[in-house]
Amino acid sequence: MTRPYSPETLAARWSCSSEMIRRMCHRGDLAYFRLGKLIRIPANEVERVECLNTGSSSTGDNGASLTQDREAAFESRLERLTGESPKLALVRSGAPAPAQSQRG
Repeated sequence: MTRPYSPETLAARWSCSSEMIRRMCHRGDLAYFRLGKLIRIPANEVERVECLNTGSSSTGDNGASLTQDREAAFESRLERLTGESPKLALVRSGAPAPAQSQRG
């Protein structure tokens, strides 16, 4: 079983501030639990967010490093998650689609 992350260790992993991790937790962008006064983020939640935020990219013939591509993609998606830009809504499998306005 993998140990949970503290905001500080997760911030080091994601190259951001621990305060940003705390804000993500309080906004509901990142699942967490409390251990007394301490915030802990389960390892499976970190994996889930990383999987959602890193697409499979193919380096093809462009000579770009797969690691660099993934890091760039992760950083842009993490910025979208933590920034002021609109957030994407999660859709559950089997759930009815959200109502959309019809323009005539």
